Amino acid sequence: MKTVIVVDGINHVFLTEGGATKLKLEAETTEATDVAGAQLKLPDIWLITRKNGTPIFGLRPESGDKAFRILTAEKLYEEKIQWFEPLARYYRRLIWVNPESTRKGADVYLAYKHVTWGELIEFAIVDRLSISFHSLLPGDWKKSDKGGDGYLLVLMQDQPYWTDGIGQIPYAVNTFRKYWRETRNKDLAIRKTGETGIRWGSGKFYEPAETGPGDVYDNFMILRGALWASENFRLEVKQHTILDRGIPYEIETADAVYAPTSKTRLTRPISQSDIDRYGVWQR
Repeated sequence: MKTVIVVDGINHVFLTEGGATKLKLEAETTEATDVAGAQLKLPDIWLITRKNGTPIFGLRPESGDKAFRILTAEKLYEEKIQWFEPLARYYRRLIWVNPESTRKGADVYLAYKHVTWGELIEFAIVDRLSISFHSLLPGDWKKSDKGGDGYLLVLMQDQPYWTDGIGQIPYAVNTFRKYWRETRNKDLAIRKTGETGIRWGSGKFYEPAETGPGDVYDNFMILRGALWASENFRLEVKQHTILDRGIPYEIETADAVYAPTSKTRLTRPISQSDIDRYGVWQR
């Protein structure tokens, strides 16, 4: 299989066969007296592939990185590299996505679980008990057949993401609603959602998350979800009268009710102003 990728205005041909992908280099003829020979220029790209070698997408290495690599998505995940939150740690810019990614029947199509933002929202707005978001329980979007379905990668609006990154969003929406009902304070609910995510990021109810850098994509995606929820739910406060031994008492209840406006907060990376206001990992 031949794949042509344009990097810095130059066409580069990659050949996939026998479960591996290689760059095809065109040598130039030089004079017989030219002892050094021509220097072959490698493209500045990390080409990410399936285990069978099929190219999935390409990233731009940073200064100081090895300029050219071909590696599997599994290897990239081990290195914690991400391409969807520019201000988060381990970011590398996405410069190419296989155009066959959305064509059913193409081998690269099978690299992803294909999910729409609407399907993610439909899952996220279900009010669940907090414990249900732990690993393998009904709120675990990355494992649910209505979500990531165990895939390493998801494709959303023609853009690839790590499944566990998108999987933070339903948790964040539910947790924000919980804290907004309790505190009646939107900003405080957003911050408390982030703090809870940092504490229990392992996804295991019996094991708090390991300490480490806070500016990682998981926490950025939690903030995306909380910010989206803050703009797509409204707080309804109601007064109720109850009787206790015949004596009436007034009580007040609050609920965060879905009131859709836009999905922009889900699709847009976190900005520096978002971090300055809500980046609890900086404290």
